[in-house]
Amino acid sequence: MIRRIPFIALLGAFSSVLPAPVFGQFDDVVIRVPVTGVVELGLAPFIERSLEEAAESGAAAVVLDMDTPGGRVDAAERIADALSDSPVPVYTLVNRRAYSAGALIAIATDRIYMRPGSVIGAATPVDGSGTKAPEKIVSAMRSQMRALAEEANLDPEVAAAMVDEDIEIDGVTEAGKLLTLTTEEAADLDYAVEVDNLSALLDDVEIEGATVTTAEANWAERVVRFFSNPVVAPFLLSLGFLGLITEIKSPSFGLAGGAGLLALSLFFGSHLIIGLAGLEDILVFALGLALIGV
Repeated sequence: MIRRIPFIALLGAFSSVLPAPVFGQFDDVVIRVPVTGVVELGLAPFIERSLEEAAESGAAAVVLDMDTPGGRVDAAERIADALSDSPVPVYTLVNRRAYSAGALIAIATDRIYMRPGSVIGAATPVDGSGTKAPEKIVSAMRSQMRALAEEANLDPEVAAAMVDEDIEIDGVTEAGKLLTLTTEEAADLDYAVEVDNLSALLDDVEIEGATVTTAEANWAERVVRFFSNPVVAPFLLSLGFLGLITEIKSPSFGLAGGAGLLALSLFFGSHLIIGLAGLEDILVFALGLALIGV
């Protein structure tokens, strides 16, 4: 069962050498990057790679096509940092929902566009059980949203009200109610521009007749996104430790230990690939396995 560990190393190696999609070498190329589903730790490397390739290919713009219920704040912050460093203009097209971490990512782009019937906001950080996070974490998120809004020349209090229900803005939101904006409301506050589709967005930024290419995650990124999902990752960690604990109480190495070893290998391997675990973590993990064997 221990021989399965190299699979994770190979996964990381192949992810770095896989051929990237060719976006073209002309200014009339626009890269559409889907931001759908939960914002998890594996999404950040995909967006970072897409931005790098857009810059290398001389793309005119990048559009984040967004429909997300939110996700991990740390992943959103990493994406926001990459957006701030991008030499290529990046726009967000909210295609239905930009909740929580999605709102943070959207505000970090150069301009927000929203299709009719879309919403943005509700960015209060919560823990795994859905309970509001401690004030320390809420304060950090509130300040981060304010800073991003200021950088984008948007009203910082509106961004803060998406995080903190205690903020009251006359004519916009009452104290005690978390702010979520519809397309029309966001447009009235100059937070977004209402458009029907991607073509209308490109017309608004004066990019006409562009070739739109959709960025696609390679197989390694898709695997990593799955195993770093906020639901899957804790399950792997729990299964891994449960299997090893069961194995410790058994006279010989068996199915429980093998399942636990595989689960922990997938957990640590996916985190290693996306930069959230270092070789020292893997060495400590291997040392623990060796001690169990002894």
